[in-house]
Amino acid sequence: MLNRLRAKLLSLSFKSIRRVVIGIFARWPKDLERAIIIGDTVNHLLMISPLRYFFKFRIPSSIDTKLYDLSFPSPLIAASFKDDISSLIQWQLVGLGGMTYKTVLKRPSEGNQRPRIQEIKYDRRYGLINSLGLPTKGVKYFIDNFENRKLLSFNRPIGISIGGNSIEEYLEVFNMINSRVQDSSFNQFFYELNISCPNTEDGKCLSDDMEGLRMLLDKMRKSCLNVIVVKVSPDSTQENMFKVCETLVSVDRCAINLGNTKYITAESVGLDKKTFSKDGGGLSGVGLFDMTSRNVELVASNFDIPIIATGGISTYEDVISVLGKGATLVGMASQLVIDPFQVPQINSKLSNEN
Repeated sequence: MLNRLRAKLLSLSFKSIRRVVIGIFARWPKDLERAIIIGDTVNHLLMISPLRYFFKFRIPSSIDTKLYDLSFPSPLIAASFKDDISSLIQWQLVGLGGMTYKTVLKRPSEGNQRPRIQEIKYDRRYGLINSLGLPTKGVKYFIDNFENRKLLSFNRPIGISIGGNSIEEYLEVFNMINSRVQDSSFNQFFYELNISCPNTEDGKCLSDDMEGLRMLLDKMRKSCLNVIVVKVSPDSTQENMFKVCETLVSVDRCAINLGNTKYITAESVGLDKKTFSKDGGGLSGVGLFDMTSRNVELVASNFDIPIIATGGISTYEDVISVLGKGATLVGMASQLVIDPFQVPQINSKLSNEN
């Protein structure tokens, strides 16, 4: 009872403070990224202070789940969109069962020109649109920093998302990371192939090349036994999504993540060149749940493959719905930015179901 009350109070406080920070730092010129930088800085200070323990919530023992041999104390995990260690630590403290690092590319990249992320109202609720363009510090930086002692101390599965501009690049990034993963004493790493890329210049991605995807999976499987997840876009056609599934069921220890952000034009949500540098970007949060739910049901009824449901999931009712339709895990992204203290509340309600 006290934990539920604490979670609700923290939720209300967090949302109120977030609105103030956005109002002060992201209003003029309009650029949500400034507010994000301020928020990350404040959160970092909290996570290195004794106050971090106020954010800690116990995960009920009755809601654990497994993905092959990976044990998740909660089915809720952080989707691949962040590599800020303090944020990842905070989300583990509030009760996520695991996490996935932001997509790693071969070379460092600043991503697209700012402003490239904005908060929007969509269906009368807050959501996000981004055209970040996969900013990354590159694979060399990643392999020197991904075994963070504090993150590993939670002993929960950690996903490593891999991206690339070609099959060869995916494989090169994987080989560099895998050489360190295989030597690590931590045995709960898994891989996620990001084959959906709504923010790249040419819009081409590995989801258009099934033969290349199969070759990449075969080469990865020969090098490791780690679980491999393939992340597809909600913009994928049913035919294409099914082709990915057909490829995955023929490779041991694979799963599918449905899905990513959905491309929309900036104009359709009231943005112009002054407030958004690209013609469009990836919608996350509101507006995605119905598509996520439908795709989970489609895949679960046609293929025997573990599913991670990601996209627009923010409430207990959303979580119960996709789990009931066949998802094994539930990826969260926007909700962790908007209100991470929904996590302990959802965990508590899930435990009451069991």
